Amino acid sequence: MRLWSLGSGSRGNAVLVESGSARLLIDAGFGVRTLQERLRAIGVAPQSIGACVVTHEHADHVKGAAQAAARWGWALRATAGTIAACPALSNAAPFAAGDTLDLDGFRVETARTPHDARESVAVVVTATRSGARAAI
Repeated sequence: MRLWSLGSGSRGNAVLVESGSARLLIDAGFGVRTLQERLRAIGVAPQSIGACVVTHEHADHVKGAAQAAARWGWALRATAGTIAACPALSNAAPFAAGDTLDLDGFRVETARTPHDARESVAVVVTATRSGARAAI
């Protein structure tokens, strides 16, 4: 498993997780153009990502999520509370905090976190192929 932080801070957050040919993005807090530039800088084609999980509705975590998912065919997932708080995510498939998601070569365990957001989560990502794990 490999991880790349595409950025972390008030201007945007995104973490790419890769295992074999499977790729998962946690948060997409940059505009589509910036996401594309940062992915290309690490040699990753945006359309090679299978899914994006949004941890909460703050702009620095969600800014490009819906548009990028639509443009590049990503599955988009967020909690029902996050979707309700961010209308741009209306096409995201909802999950409840505490659910486990199976997404394109990854098992994603979610846990509610204390934050000033509607229904924020942390995630533990396990590569189903290797068993490697990362918490975000």
